[in-house]
Parts: sequence; structure tokens; C-alpha cells
Amino acid sequence: MLDLNDAHPLQKSQNYEIFDHPVHAGVLLKVRVDKPKKRLFKRYSQYRYGNLRQWSREANEYLAALHRGCPEIWRLAGFFGYAATSRGPAIAVEKMTGPDGQMARTLAQEFNETPKDDPKRDALKQELIELLDDLDRGRIIVGDIGLQNIVRAQERDGKLVVIDGLGERVLLPLTLINAQAFRFQSMRRRKRLLR
Repeated sequence: MLDLNDAHPLQKSQNYEIFDHPVHAGVLLKVRVDKPKKRLFKRYSQYRYGNLRQWSREANEYLAALHRGCPEIWRLAGFFGYAATSRGPAIAVEKMTGPDGQMARTLAQEFNETPKDDPKRDALKQELIELLDDLDRGRIIVGDIGLQNIVRAQERDGKLVVIDGLGERVLLPLTLINAQAFRFQSMRRRKRLLR
């Protein structure tokens, strides 16, 4: 078990506390801190994994991209597995950093700091379109894609990378087996993001 008792989180959110891995440089440990919502009818995955079921979806999508050998996988933060820690279960992922060596800034932060009339905003949108095109080409499903789940990473020469939200969270994931459903869902997400 990895001891994180004396470690200070690099970031906190309502779902995670994020730590540097105490042994492996360039690896983050994301410890789930939220509690599962109580529901009258639970899906099988909720019974089996509880509040860790998103990790199962993310691992499945990452493995599917590896299996297909799609080169677009470079647009995803690396997945290194799971770990038991003194603060609870953790998922181990590649650390994406900015030019200062700190955790990479999100695309949401970049948009929020760029005035609406600044031409840089159009360049940011174009970079986002390129990322979405790569994900579509690789048929990589990012069910929970948002500007806060995309960062600009030095590890990818300053390109945009998805760090969270892989996989489909619906009961019947038609996007996995039907190309038309994948394209339809991709267009919906694209329109929402580019608004």
C-alpha cells in the first residue's frame, strides 16, 4: 500500500484528491473522495464497483484504443493502472505538465483568461477542433468531455490532451458497436464544446 498520509494533494475537486506518485516520477495518483449516490435501482457496475465504476469505463476505452493500435492514443494521458493507498483506492495516470513543470492548465482556464474579442480564442477553438478530429479518427469515446478535462501538455509538445472522462456512461453503449451512433454522439459533443 502506498502511504499518502503525509502527502499534500496537488489538486482537489469534488471527486478527487490528486497526488504525485511517491515512487514513480511523472505519474499521478487520483484518489476518489466522493461517495456513491444512493439510487433505488442500481446498475450492475454500481453494485460491483461503487464510485469507482468510471475507472472501469476509462480503462476499457484506453484498452480498446491500445487494441486497435490507433495512433491517436497520444491525445490521451497515459493510464498505468490502479493502486491501494492509505487514503483509499487510486488510479495511476500520466502527469501532464505545463512549461513551468507544474500540472498543466486546462483548456477551460485558457478560455476564461482570453477575452471574447481576442483572436487567440479562434486559435484555441481550432486546436480543440483538431483534438476532436483526432478522437473521431481513432474512434475514441470520451463520454464526459469538457474543457476542464482537456489540458495543454508539454509531454505532447504543447498539444491538447484529454486527461479524464474516457468511455461511455450509458446503459446500452451503441457508440461502441455502431459507427453511425458514434458519429451522431461525436457531433453532439462537438457542438456543445464549441459553443
